[in-house]
Amino acid sequence: MPLPQLVKNGEIDISILRKEYLKAVEDSKGIDFLLHTLKKVNSQNGLVVAYQACLETLKAKSLWNPLEKLALAKQSQDTFARAVALNPHHLEIRFLRYSIQLSLPSYLYLSNHLEEDKQVILSLLQKKDFQDIDKESLQIITDFLLRQGQLQASEKEIVQKLSL
Repeated sequence: MPLPQLVKNGEIDISILRKEYLKAVEDSKGIDFLLHTLKKVNSQNGLVVAYQACLETLKAKSLWNPLEKLALAKQSQDTFARAVALNPHHLEIRFLRYSIQLSLPSYLYLSNHLEEDKQVILSLLQKKDFQDIDKESLQIITDFLLRQGQLQASEKEIVQKLSL
């Protein structure tokens, strides 16, 4: 994908970033390009920073050297911390960190925000505080939570009550 599509007037186009990230999850070929682009733009948008953290984690998974893998996984958690600090009550930021930390092996001790993020996500869903999340992304979030989110029965009810 050419750089001008993802970057418009010096800003990252979130809708394109979402689509390209989903492609990178399935096929790692785009990870380096997306990471390079996000670092070059150096956005102060918490959501863009959260996607950068996700991409760092995906890149870490593809590395062969265990020390490099761990270093990049730790870096991604620092990047997530920055994203949350920029916008602590953004559903998609919290979801991205939650979904990534849920997938990390527990022996890495990098999944220390799971309960906090889950509670913030559930609270925002109850309030229907979706900010700038499109319907498709919201559906991905709710589907993930119901399938893999490690929710209690009462928490599942909160997610299921959403009329999407």
